[in-house]
Amino acid sequence: MKDYYKYLGVPRTASPAQIKQAYRNLVKQCHPDVNSSQQAAEWTRELNAAYDILSDANRKSLYDMDLKLESTRPQDNTSPKSEYREQTSERQQERRAPDICCEKCGRINSSIRMSVFWRVYSLINYSSKVPSVKIFCNKCRAKASVFASVITLFTGWWGIYGFFWTLEAVYYNAKGGEQPADQNAMLLNALGYQLYQNGRQRECYEALVAAQTIKSDPKTHEFIEYLKARTKPEQARPFVDRLKNWELRPAFYHIPVFASFAGLCFISYNAIIADLSPGTLPAPSTYGSAHDESSVESSPKPTLDVRPAFNASELPLPPQGGMSFSDEFVASTSPTAPLKVSTKPTDGNYVMKVEDWQTGKYVATYFIYRGGTLSVELPLGSYKFKFACGEKWYGSDLLFGPETAYSYIAQKMVFYASGDYLHGQEIQLIPQVGGNLETPSMSATNW
Repeated sequence: MKDYYKYLGVPRTASPAQIKQAYRNLVKQCHPDVNSSQQAAEWTRELNAAYDILSDANRKSLYDMDLKLESTRPQDNTSPKSEYREQTSERQQERRAPDICCEKCGRINSSIRMSVFWRVYSLINYSSKVPSVKIFCNKCRAKASVFASVITLFTGWWGIYGFFWTLEAVYYNAKGGEQPADQNAMLLNALGYQLYQNGRQRECYEALVAAQTIKSDPKTHEFIEYLKARTKPEQARPFVDRLKNWELRPAFYHIPVFASFAGLCFISYNAIIADLSPGTLPAPSTYGSAHDESSVESSPKPTLDVRPAFNASELPLPPQGGMSFSDEFVASTSPTAPLKVSTKPTDGNYVMKVEDWQTGKYVATYFIYRGGTLSVELPLGSYKFKFACGEKWYGSDLLFGPETAYSYIAQKMVFYASGDYLHGQEIQLIPQVGGNLETPSMSATNW
């Protein structure tokens, strides 16, 4: 079998970029257009054939499998008769095919398979699938599949193609990798012969049964029937023991990997959404625990509640939107910028008062339903926003009665123009991680 890696002068662990560079360098020297040798055309054909195989990930993985199998087959080292008679048993032993074993731990058992694990690397427009062809036992195959999937889950889905390749790679890795039928049938037949020679008949039987399942062969079937009466089935081990020893299917070990990755994605998504939110307004404090924005008592003293009984009648809620406006606001002809205010469904209804930041003059009052969103326009300038929150409505003077909770936004709300663009404000009266607005409570006298 031709070793295309030697043709290109690269190791079998060479990356796609190294293979491509080696091919280009050799073609420049061997092409008939630049090389006058009679063998230039043949050299170029061989280089093209090598590059066609090694530059394609799928064809390269199958080719690597064939190379591995080639190394496990007995070599035909037949010598002349005169020399053959002089060879000793020690020399014959040296010519035997190498033992088939796990490339990771060196174990020899009936669970050995040739598997292809995929890793995906992506970054926006760049995506790459990298195969890894190995002969593994059951334990090492499970560990290698989990390792390949973990790398793929964290590095593979950052590109357009990488997202779909990641799903495909994790699916095959969870199955224990891709296991081509022809190569594994040959491998298991050779492994069965090796185990039989070592006196491990039960494991030989298991390997040949697996080979027969993959690809039926009459001779293999006859030998299986011969071994069937001479072997005893292995006693089933407890599930927990097999789980601890990595002897279950790789899919079992992918479950915590998927759960951890899903949890990490959920946490990251919520953190990103919170950071992208333009503002945070915590729920106002309830009536009775409010404090003035200008002074906060360090140790409030208990006082008797001497408020008169509240006997006002409840009124229907006013429509959402503007309630009243100042004369200057109504007469203003200056450009306006948008204001959007969103409220939390679990809070009460809101009344928002807008005042001029510099002069403290009244500008407008708006009503916002529980869980509603208010979208209005304000003239360019700087403002202070105050809020009254409650359930039952008693009119513009009493607002929500004695249970009204008052708060305000401590920051200056600026509406300005930049070139042709008018900058407004978007406020969310919803507590969230990463919010950037402070909303202290205040007393009713400062409303």
